[in-house]
Amino acid sequence: MKLQRRLALTLAAAAIAGAGWLGAATPALAAKDTLVLGMVLEPPSLDPTSAAAAAIGEVVHYNILEGLTKIEVDGRVTPLLAEGWTETPDGATYTFRLRKGVRFSDGSPLDAEAVKFSFERAKAEGSTNKAKKAVFDNISRVTVVDPHTVILTLDRADPMLPFRLGENTAVILHPKTAAQAATQPVGTGPYVLADWKKGSSITLAARPDARVKPAIRRVSFRIINDPAAQVAALLAGDIDGMPRFQSPQAVKQFEADKRFVVQKGSTAGKGQLTINNKRKP
Repeated sequence: MKLQRRLALTLAAAAIAGAGWLGAATPALAAKDTLVLGMVLEPPSLDPTSAAAAAIGEVVHYNILEGLTKIEVDGRVTPLLAEGWTETPDGATYTFRLRKGVRFSDGSPLDAEAVKFSFERAKAEGSTNKAKKAVFDNISRVTVVDPHTVILTLDRADPMLPFRLGENTAVILHPKTAAQAATQPVGTGPYVLADWKKGSSITLAARPDARVKPAIRRVSFRIINDPAAQVAALLAGDIDGMPRFQSPQAVKQFEADKRFVVQKGSTAGKGQLTINNKRKP
């Protein structure tokens, strides 16, 4: 369940529609250049290629880190770091053409070598990327043709590859700083990490050199896992939105309050309870 203050509805909804994108703007938000969103769970790291927690992508995907493609809210796959791609008739070879002029937040240019590094890292022995088996192990070869062209050769045809490369497991990391991505991600997105107060909040700041200038200059994700505290923060105006709202008994109260919009829906997330049979009670 999503619950937002009316002012931040569109941006908050976009931000929590699976990937955490924060770049849209609406007339209602024109005078507001900061945003505070509540989060139920704090991400264990900020590298979505090495850990499976959904909270990681909610903060960094499309904000700090980007992939070759983008999955739109309606499910369409559109170009992002790639300006386009082609595939062979057998569906086993994809050629991606990268956008020119794209830079990481440290000023380094994005090139095909960064794509090769990121995908080979994801499929390497010992990789903890959750898409390793489903996506990257199927990539038999990554070929750099020139700085802006890369070819992916697959073991077997995968018509879903462009979609899969739009997920947060396939973001392109800076080759020289990938080892620090868990705490200091360097990406091509419109935001950089400004501050991370462990157990409290994560703040992103807009890049002055972003390809598309974000409407929101500064975004804070505030960790609020207590349902009563979520309600209090919304009513006090301390946060602009609360994805995954956890106080269903308060929904009618917010639906009756014209300052808020409640969005009910399902999620693709899964809850899992496992038992370690190797450990005695």
